[in-house]
Amino acid sequence: MKATTTLARSLTLAIALAAGAGLAQAKSVPSDAAIPVVELMPLTMKHEADLKLSTEQIKSLDDYRKQAMPGRVAVQKQIVALRGELRMAILENKPQAQRDDLMKRIADAEVEHFKGRDRCVEHVRKTLSAEQFAELSRLYMAGLR
Repeated sequence: MKATTTLARSLTLAIALAAGAGLAQAKSVPSDAAIPVVELMPLTMKHEADLKLSTEQIKSLDDYRKQAMPGRVAVQKQIVALRGELRMAILENKPQAQRDDLMKRIADAEVEHFKGRDRCVEHVRKTLSAEQFAELSRLYMAGLR
C-alpha cells in the first residue's frame, strides 16, 4: 500500500512538473505579433496594374520594400519575444519592476513599428500620384474589417 501511495505521489509530482515546464515554454504565440496600423505595400503590389504604376514607381517601391523589410521584421519579432517574456513574468509572479520594464520595452517597440509603417506610407504617398494614392487608400479602407 505504501509503494502505491509513493508511486501515486511521484506520478502526481512528475505531472505537475511537466505541466509547469510546458507553461514556461509557452512564451510567445503568433497572435503576439504587432498588427500594422496601416499596411499598403501588399495592396500596392496586388493592384500594380489597376493603379497603372510606372516602371520607375514599381522600382522605387521595390527598393523601399527591400530596404525596410529586414528592420520591420526584426521589430515584429522583438515584439513577439517581449510579449512572451511579459506573459511568463506575469504568470510566474516576477517582481513588478521587471514586468514594468518589459511593458515599457514592448511599448517602445510598438512605437518603433508605428513609425516604420508611417515612413512606408510617406514613401508610397511621395511615389504615387495623388490620384493613385487616393485609389490605393480607397482600396485599403474597403478591405478593412
